[in-house]
Amino acid sequence: MSNRQKKPSTYYWLLLMTIVLLLFGSVMIFSASSVMAFSSEGDSYFYLKRQLIWVIIGLCSMGLFSKFDYRKLRKLAGPAIILSVILLLLVLVPGVGKTAGGANRWIEIGEFGFQPSEFAKLAIILYVADLFVRKRDEMGDLSQLLVSLSPVLVVLGLIFIEPHLGNTFLICATIFTMIYLAGANLLHVIGIGAMGGILSFVAIFCTQYRRQRFLAFLDPWADPKSTGFHIIQSLLAFGSGGIRGLGLGMSHQKFFYLPAAHTDFIFAIIGEELGLMGTLFTIFIFILLAYLGFKVSLKCKDPFGKLLGSGIIFMIIFQAIVNMGAVTGILPITGVPMPLISFGGSALVFTLAGIGVLLNIASREGKIVKRRKPRDKDESDHKRRGDSGTHLPGAGVSRNFRVYRGSA
Repeated sequence: MSNRQKKPSTYYWLLLMTIVLLLFGSVMIFSASSVMAFSSEGDSYFYLKRQLIWVIIGLCSMGLFSKFDYRKLRKLAGPAIILSVILLLLVLVPGVGKTAGGANRWIEIGEFGFQPSEFAKLAIILYVADLFVRKRDEMGDLSQLLVSLSPVLVVLGLIFIEPHLGNTFLICATIFTMIYLAGANLLHVIGIGAMGGILSFVAIFCTQYRRQRFLAFLDPWADPKSTGFHIIQSLLAFGSGGIRGLGLGMSHQKFFYLPAAHTDFIFAIIGEELGLMGTLFTIFIFILLAYLGFKVSLKCKDPFGKLLGSGIIFMIIFQAIVNMGAVTGILPITGVPMPLISFGGSALVFTLAGIGVLLNIASREGKIVKRRKPRDKDESDHKRRGDSGTHLPGAGVSRNFRVYRGSA
C-alpha cells in the first residue's frame, strides 16, 4: 500500500476553481488589453505574454506553499513583518521606488515591478494568526490587543502613505474579522471598527483627490468628464452587455474609453462582452472559492491553521467584493484589482501563494495535530484542565463564529 495519503476532495475542488479563474482571467486580459497593447507596444499579445509569465511564477509559488508544512510558517511571522517594513520603506526612497499615478507603490526589478504591499498583506495575515494563537488569553484586554498589533499598525501606516487606501481598507477588514474569530470581545471589535471608520473619513476628506473620488461615487454625473468618467464608462459597459453580452472580444469600451480596462475595471469588460451571464459566472466561481476556503479552514484541527486559512480566504473575497462594488458604482473606486483575474504580477503571485497555504491545510484534513511542548505556564494549565486544542480559549470564543470549536 502506498504511504501517500489520498487528499480530500476539497483540495482538488479548490485547485480547480483557482485554475478556472486563472484561465478565465487570462482570456479576459487578452480581450481587454489587445487594442491598447497593439497601439502602445505594436503587439496585441503584449499584456497576455506578461501575465502568463506571472501566472507561471504564481503557480510555482502555489505549488511550493502547497507542499510546505504551514505550521512551520509560524517561525517566519516576525521576520515577514520586518521584511515588509523594510520593503515598504524602500518604496519611498527616490530612485528605488517607482512612482506611477501619483503613488509610490512599486520597486522596479528590470522590466517588471514588485509591489511590497501585496507581500505585506500575506505577511500580516501570517503574523496576526500566530499572534492571536499565542496571545489567546489576552484577547479580552483591549490595551494588550492594541500593543500586540503595533507592528501591524506600522505596516498599515506605511501602506497608507504610499498612498494605497484600498489595500489599507482590505487589510483592516481582514484583521477585524480575524480578531473576532479569535475570540476578542465583540464590543472591542466594534469600537476598533468605528474608530477605523472615523479615521477613514478623515483620510478621505482631508485629501483632495480622495474627496473627489468619494463625491464622484455619490454622483458621477456631477463631473462626467473628470472624476465621474471612470464609473460612467464602466456602467455604460455593463448596460451595453445586457443579458448575453456583445460577444468575446467585441467590447467597445476597450477602445480607449474605459481606463484600466484590463486591470481595475476588467469586471466591466466581462459585463460588456459576456453580459449578465458572464458576471454571474464570475461571482459564482468566487462564491464557490469562498465556500471551499472556509470549509478547509473549519476542518483544520489546528487553531493556527484555522485562523491562517480564514484570514487568507477573507482577504481574497473582500478584495473581489471591493473591486466588483467599485466597478458597479456600489462602492467608491479604490484601485483594488480583481484577484486572479485582473492583469498584475505581485498581486497574482502572492494570492496564489496564499491559496497554496490553503491547499497545504486542506491536504492535512483529518490528520491529528502533533502536540508541541507548552511555551508557558498558562498553556500547561489549559492542558491540565483538559482543553482539546481544537479551539482557542479566551473571551467570547463560544459566543463568536464556531471556528475554534470541534468542527472537524
